[in-house]
Amino acid sequence: MKTDLILPFYKPHEGWLNHLLESVAALKQVLNERGSTLRVILANDGSPKSCYPDEALDAIRAAADEFIFSSYDVNHGKGYCLRHAIAQADGDIQIYTDGDFPFGWQCAAEAFDRLNSGADVVMGVRGADYGNALHSLRKLISKGVRRLNRFLLGMPERYLDTQAGMKAFRGAGKQAFLDTTVDTFLFDTEFILLAWDRGLRIDTIPLTLRPGLSFSKMGWRVLFRELGHFLRIMPAHWFRKKEHRPTQG
Repeated sequence: MKTDLILPFYKPHEGWLNHLLESVAALKQVLNERGSTLRVILANDGSPKSCYPDEALDAIRAAADEFIFSSYDVNHGKGYCLRHAIAQADGDIQIYTDGDFPFGWQCAAEAFDRLNSGADVVMGVRGADYGNALHSLRKLISKGVRRLNRFLLGMPERYLDTQAGMKAFRGAGKQAFLDTTVDTFLFDTEFILLAWDRGLRIDTIPLTLRPGLSFSKMGWRVLFRELGHFLRIMPAHWFRKKEHRPTQG
């Protein structure tokens, strides 16, 4: 059995490598004990190759069972970056989280267990500590997405936090992710919406923010751009043929 761990990056911050190596080593040990190898796919969203010196890539390669450096030259956005990397992933399970492991590596291990227990998709749900680490506009966007998911898309309460940066899937869940089209912030919402509409089993797990983290600011331009994406995916949801939706989660 093989598990793909996809870590998207754009211009990583100084010191990015040490925590990544610690997390990968710990996750590899747990997954190996559960009968799975761990392949790390570092997905570079158009930042200069100089951000990833050869010795850093060699260290990741040594920490994992397998390693792929997925890269291209022009920045497109996190959704595009993940689709590009996941298209190369042929493992039994795919898990993605941010490269600095903001929620720790343990959530990836729990997602692995949920998928092996029958889930098609696992999505993390953030706690109150996450909101405290956000700048005001980013917090507004996060709350706004939840309200739009509820009132315009009709999503159930347990799936409203679509923007949490940890998802895992297998089989039909992977195909749903590859069928997304949004390149930037709202790709997560489009993914969960597709999985829900297709009647896939979506389990949720709680996420706790790693101490000491804070998140970058977002501008009003981002807000209006993502609103445009939302207005584009909403009609596709309502006109898509509805199938039975599971109650698990």
